Amino acid sequence: MKKLKIYLGIVAVGLLLSACSSGDETKEPETLKSGFNLEHVHGVGYSKEDTIYLASHEGMIQTKDLGKTWTPVGNNDFDFMGFHIQSDGTMLTSGHPGPKSNLPNPLGLMESTDNGENWEVKALQGDVDFHILTSNQKNPNLLFGVIQMESGVYESGIYKSTDRGENWDIVGGTGLPDDLHGIYSLLSLPNDENVLLAGTNQGVFRSEDGGKTWGIQDEGRAITALSAISGSSDLLSYSITENEGGVMISKDQGATWKKLGLDLGKDAVAYFAVHPEQPERMAAVTYENNLLISEDGGQKWETLMEKGKLKN
Repeated sequence: MKKLKIYLGIVAVGLLLSACSSGDETKEPETLKSGFNLEHVHGVGYSKEDTIYLASHEGMIQTKDLGKTWTPVGNNDFDFMGFHIQSDGTMLTSGHPGPKSNLPNPLGLMESTDNGENWEVKALQGDVDFHILTSNQKNPNLLFGVIQMESGVYESGIYKSTDRGENWDIVGGTGLPDDLHGIYSLLSLPNDENVLLAGTNQGVFRSEDGGKTWGIQDEGRAITALSAISGSSDLLSYSITENEGGVMISKDQGATWKKLGLDLGKDAVAYFAVHPEQPERMAAVTYENNLLISEDGGQKWETLMEKGKLKN
């Protein structure tokens, strides 16, 4: 398992880089110059309008022309964490307010229905920082979030909401690694709301009861990024084993994986985004702050950002 061990070390560094911190000054709404450096990307999204969004430690930016031009989104200098775009286009995030914001810290759950221009509080403001958020592709009312360490009255664990984030209950997490910082990715399967997959530093775990209890599914595989492929029950992952690593697809709910390509060596994908209407179009952000896109379902990839520097 030599390669897997090397990889997990890279992931640990990535997790440290994405640790909580406050944002920089709010960016002006103008085209960003080539070479602009975006630090600590914490999420990527793809909208039906063909826009790619990057949520970061310093706010959010977007490109509508595959990286030729980039502009800031909205007037928020949030430290975006747990960024997630639902199947209906609603944006969700957690994290921390920036220095120009008077919002409580942490942000709890925030929601945007206008592509990140404005954000409204949904729940848990001042109480919770979800580093991982996900929702079911077929049922956007169903949300899951990971609280990795105790926050006031909220203990660490897997939390669930059935009303789009208004109310949350802990569902447990029995059987997962004790330190939930070791969870890299979480996915609610589109064809079964009760089944979840978690990629962790101890392998791939599976829950059949909505996150209450978990069992190891593959202890020899690390999955750092998970996504449902739009309009299907197929799953996308960045997966690594002793013998191979890369972007992979599963057609059997994560039981087996077939490699598509893009073995990043010592780097790895941290976040995926799949176009909601054209599933062959994908975006991926790596732990080394690289942004790559694919227009053919993951076979070939083009780099739009390298180590945080835009290449427009």
